[in-house]
Amino acid sequence: MSASPLPAAVTEAWARRDARQGQGQGSASLHELRAAAMAKFNRLGLPTPQDDSWKYSNLRVLSQVGTIPAANAPAPARSGSWLDPGRSWPTLHLPPASAPHADLPSIEGCALQRLSQLERLDPRHLLELSPVATDSEIQRWLLLNTALYDDGLHVHLTGQLRSPLLILHHPPREGTHALSNSRVIIEADANSRGIIIEHHLDASAAQLCNSASIIHLGRSARLEHYRIFSSGTKSRHLDHLLVRQAADSTFLQHTVVPGSGFVRTTLEAGLCGPGASLDSHTLMAAHGEDLPDCVNLVSHEAPQTRSRQTARLIASRNGRAAFNSKVTVAPGAQKADSVQSCRGLLLSPGAEIDTRPQLEIYADDVKCSHGATTGRLDPDMLFYLLSRGIDPATAQSLLVFAFLADVLTGMSLESVRTAIEDHLVSLLPDTSTLQQFLSR
Repeated sequence: MSASPLPAAVTEAWARRDARQGQGQGSASLHELRAAAMAKFNRLGLPTPQDDSWKYSNLRVLSQVGTIPAANAPAPARSGSWLDPGRSWPTLHLPPASAPHADLPSIEGCALQRLSQLERLDPRHLLELSPVATDSEIQRWLLLNTALYDDGLHVHLTGQLRSPLLILHHPPREGTHALSNSRVIIEADANSRGIIIEHHLDASAAQLCNSASIIHLGRSARLEHYRIFSSGTKSRHLDHLLVRQAADSTFLQHTVVPGSGFVRTTLEAGLCGPGASLDSHTLMAAHGEDLPDCVNLVSHEAPQTRSRQTARLIASRNGRAAFNSKVTVAPGAQKADSVQSCRGLLLSPGAEIDTRPQLEIYADDVKCSHGATTGRLDPDMLFYLLSRGIDPATAQSLLVFAFLADVLTGMSLESVRTAIEDHLVSLLPDTSTLQQFLSR
């Protein structure tokens, strides 16, 4: 890792930001937060195999990233999402377009602002919404995002969204080697309701995308959140999702990594109020040289909180997938109820899946469990399908598809679930035959 050019890109990007601040651009208090985050990132340095949450990751991929900061890269071309081919949903784009109010439609039950606008109009509120820099190595890339993001989106749910809100994350243009830092802050008022989809679009160059989403759920708020990755085979993507839940709030979260490049996702959730509930669903597929890596940290910080984590991983050829989850029950968080379920499916002798569920409990009246299994396709089920005249490739693909159903069925949006199913089927053997079996 010592030969990685990444620190040079980081130093250059921070020098430009610091220079802008010296010219009087931006809030002084927010710049102090950024400077503290930058200092802690530099102190932590790049991850090594000795870092507990990175022990299963192939860190060599980070050394292959170029050094051009995204601010110097050509602006991305706008494109649509296969999740909403009809383009019927309100859609936001990151990075934002150059016009001050472009890409910010008027949506009932929701107020939208650029983070640059919020910093100019209400810097104190933006500071309240921004995470304070910590020394936790799990937040290393969130620290970098805090220090370097240029702009982003503030999505303020004030009531009930009548349709899903789609946020498209665009990579820099093909041919650039860029370090990009995109940020979304979602603030949900008490009793608000909504569905928000973040779709990270294909990146075909050797880019490092370092995205962060920060979600604050008020009392009795309910949010269903999707993050879908479809990065290119050469891309390197790091994403941190930080969630804070007030009393009686409900958070339904779906993470889908269908298999492409190196994608590292982190979910860090704090159940801060009594009655807060979290349901997390993770689907990851590793094909060829893919390296999807997921880390979930859930902290029960109040009594009578509930969390459910369901993860399904598949790996074929030389693919490798990792799922590392940890639940912490704080002192006084009595009646906490937590379940972790992770199942991995190996489709090739050279494939690898690493799972590590953990519990750390400091209360004496709780109900917590975890389980992790990894294996191959059930030979009895495979024999059953073969005995019915189904060819081996199709039979295997059908069983793989059924294996993923636990995660897919948790999605309330049928159109999104169908689009993800079709995308997954397109990656499996004998696609055309499978489409006939799964025709709706």
